[in-house]
Amino acid sequence: MENNSNTTDTTAANALAIVDADFAVVAKWIIPVIPENTVYENHCLVVKDEKILDIVRFSDLEMRYNVKNVINLKEMNSDNSSSVNSTSEYILAPGFFNMHSHSAMSLLRGYADDVSLHDWLTKFIWPAEAQYVSEEFVKVGTELACLEMIKTGTTYCNDMYFYPEVAAKVYESFGMRATVAAPIIKFPTVYAKTEAEYIEKGITLIENYRNNSKIKISLGPHAVYTITDEAYIKVKELSEKYNIKIHTHLHETCHEVSEEIKAVGKRPIDRLRDLSVLSPSLIAAHMTQLTKEDIDLTAKSGIHVVHCPESNLKLGVKGVSPVHKLLKLGINVSIGTDSAASNDDLDMLGEMRTAAYIDKLSSNTHTPEGGESVTPSYKMLAMSTINGAKALGVDDKLGSLQIGKLADFIAVKVSSHPVYDPISHLVYVGTNHVTDVWVSGKQLLRNSRLTTVNENQLKSKVIEYQHKINSTRPKTNLKIIN
Repeated sequence: MENNSNTTDTTAANALAIVDADFAVVAKWIIPVIPENTVYENHCLVVKDEKILDIVRFSDLEMRYNVKNVINLKEMNSDNSSSVNSTSEYILAPGFFNMHSHSAMSLLRGYADDVSLHDWLTKFIWPAEAQYVSEEFVKVGTELACLEMIKTGTTYCNDMYFYPEVAAKVYESFGMRATVAAPIIKFPTVYAKTEAEYIEKGITLIENYRNNSKIKISLGPHAVYTITDEAYIKVKELSEKYNIKIHTHLHETCHEVSEEIKAVGKRPIDRLRDLSVLSPSLIAAHMTQLTKEDIDLTAKSGIHVVHCPESNLKLGVKGVSPVHKLLKLGINVSIGTDSAASNDDLDMLGEMRTAAYIDKLSSNTHTPEGGESVTPSYKMLAMSTINGAKALGVDDKLGSLQIGKLADFIAVKVSSHPVYDPISHLVYVGTNHVTDVWVSGKQLLRNSRLTTVNENQLKSKVIEYQHKINSTRPKTNLKIIN
């Protein structure tokens, strides 16, 4: 970790003309992610026209920039009564990328716990979706997800669910960024009846959002066991035609892999290889069941992997993605929460922390032989930020705090001390919490309150759904005494 900035020294700064800027945010620490394992201490992030103009020493700000508004989060001396939050220390970091989510399923948070994955799906989730999923369900569920994601520092979500056109409008209204997948599955649902109908709706959605600056569309074939070869081939053609991503579940469970071998004599990733679907356009969520040959094929094809540790743990899929091995081969790995129905939260700080803990186990560092070195905290942070941007093809504009990139960043209040390494502190210390969020320089969260939506109105709608869904929820052994 470095604490020295390469910014212009005071003498050189005096020779420069003062430049106008929209605002600057001052913090104890700024973690840019690129360059990696670097921290700027006592600096400020300067923003102009929705982009990062500079990262400069706080002491040099006035001589370098004419700033309309200075938001001072940096710890100041107690005699500086004009500073904001003067007794607290803050970290600025890029906004998080939640790279795999089914946002509308937030309305099914806690709907079914402590059951097998098979029972979770067949006895609880699928029947609930058949009964309740609608445009309004997706609207309210996605609003609830956006509320939680912004409050926990996510500025970009890679989403997949029914009624994606509804979800896209919700993300726009909240001011977030999203890549929304057009769902494709061979089973009839309330959204569409055939694969062809799903695909036609997807094409319409792609056309409608081709020029949107914050909302992108991808193709979302659900999984190998729910998609025909013909649909996969069409998805590949559309991905190439429109230059868009493919977002799918892959090698999530042992059952998925074994059933595919029984059905077609191939592992799922081999089937996609034979269909020419494997490419850098593919974003594969989970990837928990991987042989050495699977990993080699992943590296060779350039597909992007999304690690969803908490969902995998809760649903008991008997495995987690071998992140350490993937990273060693140069495979781009990012992090996602999956849905709140299978995770219980959409908190990327918590997800990153869990990923870091699991890495210690999967890399076998405590074996008698010593094992392999663990993935350092700064790479875990990269998995939550720049790696997601790379997977989505937006790393030239987002994912790190660099001059010229869009001003998507968060402020995290440090509540526990001491702080020896701010990056490690951000990854491992669970008492940190996000207080402020900006997207393209627009503040979406200010002092832990959303600026774009009425939270109380939204919570009222959520409670209405809770009562409605709970009235038909399968009975459990829980005893509630009024």
